[in-house]
Amino acid sequence: MTQLRPLPTPWNVYNLRGSPYFQETLEQARGAAHPLELFVGRQRELAALQGVIRGASSSRQAVAGASGVGKTTLVQSVKAAVLADGYLATDALVPFLPDDTPERLFGRVLGALYDTILANRPQAAGNAAMQAAQQLVRADRLYGGGANVSILGVGAGASRSVSAVSPKDLLIDGPRVMRDLLVLVRGSDARGVLLHLNNLENLSEAQSGEAAEVLRSLRDTMLLHDGLHYIVVGTTDAVVSVVNTYPQIRSVFSTPLFLEPMPVHDVHRLLAARYDHERLDPARPIVPPVEPSAVEELYTLFRGDLRGLLKALDDGTALLIGLEGVPSSGHGGRRAAPLTLEALRPALQQRYATMMVHDLDERRAEQLATWGRRDWASEQTQKSLAALWKVKQSAVSLALAALQQQGYVVALPRVGAQPIRYVLSGVSRLVFG
Repeated sequence: MTQLRPLPTPWNVYNLRGSPYFQETLEQARGAAHPLELFVGRQRELAALQGVIRGASSSRQAVAGASGVGKTTLVQSVKAAVLADGYLATDALVPFLPDDTPERLFGRVLGALYDTILANRPQAAGNAAMQAAQQLVRADRLYGGGANVSILGVGAGASRSVSAVSPKDLLIDGPRVMRDLLVLVRGSDARGVLLHLNNLENLSEAQSGEAAEVLRSLRDTMLLHDGLHYIVVGTTDAVVSVVNTYPQIRSVFSTPLFLEPMPVHDVHRLLAARYDHERLDPARPIVPPVEPSAVEELYTLFRGDLRGLLKALDDGTALLIGLEGVPSSGHGGRRAAPLTLEALRPALQQRYATMMVHDLDERRAEQLATWGRRDWASEQTQKSLAALWKVKQSAVSLALAALQQQGYVVALPRVGAQPIRYVLSGVSRLVFG
């Protein structure tokens, strides 16, 4: 059979197969498009998280930081590291969801524990503890913790010898089943199981408070089993709210790891690794699509938001491939020069300004523009924005909620009892800066 040659892409002019500026989380899976080997930096943080797991029969840790700073990728790397240490882990995560109840969260965690054991030790599927867990997990996932769909005329409830499981039953039988699963793990060649709880940064302040209550109610039944390790991930305020609000939870969690923005020299190392991974022709040099100085300027505008930086580099380069830079003749023909900030900035400003018009209604767009034109680099409070926009503070809260949801404003971590401070996101700073 004739092997088809890959179709050319515009990135080939840089001697790259495709965009090195992808924002997807790196994966450990064999043959992954974005392998975890591209992880750069964070060695001190990785060692700290790994060390706590190695040094305890069970552990509970939290990783906090701004959106896009690299929290999830760090935890992916921790999971790969402890997998090599003899623990069980997968690339999956357990999300916190709005309006969660203890039963719903427990059901997802029990399901993740079952899946992790099955993925790493499929030969254990016939074990009595795994069979019992399978029944609970199936009932929880398929029948919503007790719903009997036969009343709708589309089934007979929990079939295949699975009795309908009520939320109360799940919390009565589930902890015993979870304990039996971990007895199975500790009796095998594994040292324990690591689970990743995520999604806190997508919860509102009120929802984070509710998540803290849910976690408190599950402390003894879910968090404290020997052999079970947790890492909880979210923004700084969300993690502080969930982990530090109640003494019962604070006492069983390690001090949260607050992740600072990646140093710029590590950003350059990260991009270099991605360029090499996407190299098209090993015999030809790679042309970095963007000049290092432009990367640094954009990274400053995005205040350490690595995901936002990568998105901007991807957007800007995709717009300008073949249109900017000095063409030259190489071994493969036409080859572009790296893009400068002078070329990227107007292209990105136009793109993101157009995006704002589509995303925001006229009132919100004008409020954002008033702030950006006055001082795009300033930090604001609700009180100062009320004066700037000449509206009541209740209206400011609504406006900020909308602008944050669309990604044009960022709330900084709360400092003690001081009012929350807000800044323009990297996209907004690019438009108005």
